[in-house]
Amino acid sequence: MRLILILPGILISCSFYPQVGIGTTNPSPSAMLEIKSQTDGGGRYGGLMPPRVPDEHARNSINPTLDDAGLLIFVQNINALQIWNGLGWETLHRNEMSSYASDLFISEYVEGTGNNKAIEIANFTGSAKNLSEYRLFISRNGGTTSSTILFTGGILNHGDVYILAHTNASSEINANQRANTIDFNGDDAVVLQSSTGSYIDVLGEVGIVWRYGEDVTLRRRPLHGPSTVYRPSSFEVFGVDDFSGLGFHFYYP
Repeated sequence: MRLILILPGILISCSFYPQVGIGTTNPSPSAMLEIKSQTDGGGRYGGLMPPRVPDEHARNSINPTLDDAGLLIFVQNINALQIWNGLGWETLHRNEMSSYASDLFISEYVEGTGNNKAIEIANFTGSAKNLSEYRLFISRNGGTTSSTILFTGGILNHGDVYILAHTNASSEINANQRANTIDFNGDDAVVLQSSTGSYIDVLGEVGIVWRYGEDVTLRRRPLHGPSTVYRPSSFEVFGVDDFSGLGFHFYYP
């Protein structure tokens, strides 16, 4: 009986006070929705995160109609905030990223069946790089064991890639260098380092068992360069033993 009495009260209250507040109990009477950057004026600040989709293909799958004008999303692979104008998608803002990467980076990671393991390094710095100034570090099982692999190649020109693979990886992988130490599993951190050991680009997290790349191929998104903190959103995920992207990289969308 009590529930029956409470429910009409809630409905009446909503009909008189249609405004909704997030982080506030006193939304503006001029707004249907008001979001505060702090909870009741206190605590840490926060922002509004629009819905994110990985690429234009995912965006187009939304398939909005004329009545959906005003729909807002963020398209990750082109770093653009877009709005549906009723007839098409319109870019409101696009994050301007440098046309060159700050250094070499891991452009592709293959953790496949058996010994199908490969790492692709890309150069989009605008100038040639000497691979003797770099090395690859693999931290296994939370840092229990590790390996450091030196590159046997010489100069990596701008726009080119360099592939390292396990000695017994599939012949479909056209590797520049093969080694038994390219034997990571999906929970082993992989780090591109300078020859002196400084971190340049990281997959996973050294010292942590994290199954970030188990039975998948990870391909870096356009305009996403090196990072010393692994960001899953910087990569597209493909199925096991997908070697189709090895040998080239599209840094520019």
